[in-house]
Amino acid sequence: MIKETKSGLEHFHTVTCQHLEPLYQELAHEQHPHTLFITCSDSRIDPQLLTGAKPGDMFTIRNIANIIPAPEDPYQDFTTLSAVEFAVEVLNVKQIIVCGHSNCGGCKAALDGAQAMEHLPYTRAYLKVLEPVRERVEKEAANHVHESKYRLMEQRNLIEQVNHLKDYEFIQKRVEEGKLEIEGWHYTIETGKIAVFDEEKDQFCTVF
Repeated sequence: MIKETKSGLEHFHTVTCQHLEPLYQELAHEQHPHTLFITCSDSRIDPQLLTGAKPGDMFTIRNIANIIPAPEDPYQDFTTLSAVEFAVEVLNVKQIIVCGHSNCGGCKAALDGAQAMEHLPYTRAYLKVLEPVRERVEKEAANHVHESKYRLMEQRNLIEQVNHLKDYEFIQKRVEEGKLEIEGWHYTIETGKIAVFDEEKDQFCTVF
């Protein structure tokens, strides 16, 4: 165990755990999170810090580039899908937030193409599902500087993943019944700003 981890674990047991003991006692045998938060594995994103959530508030899924498989995807990621299914069908979450972010390594790698991932065979195979998004971004941003193309890739990927969620019948049913809301967020690391995708306006609107 490295010293940073050991120090953090000690602080959790001596300070955090004692401070939150009543809450942990309450959560010991069941959970009732209000939100399913799907985001990237990137170390710079902390969903609880970002939203001020307490233990038990959010059910969280993390993977590279916050990808949700489409129903028709022949290479289903059952880890992600089973977690989505459990959060919606068993935990009855009230909202799903899909949160992408600036300087996303997964989106950058997908946009740069397979040659940029020759030494990362598993990552290359995993990110193949983003090829249609990459192709659309290349057409849409043919005259953009590369930095803005990366941002466009992050945002278009986020919209794609939100749309994948909405294609599942068990999610459609909850949304139609007014029991579930779905939002797409783009988080800018250096400023802390959150932009939420507005479907009616077809654009990202900064809320904080």
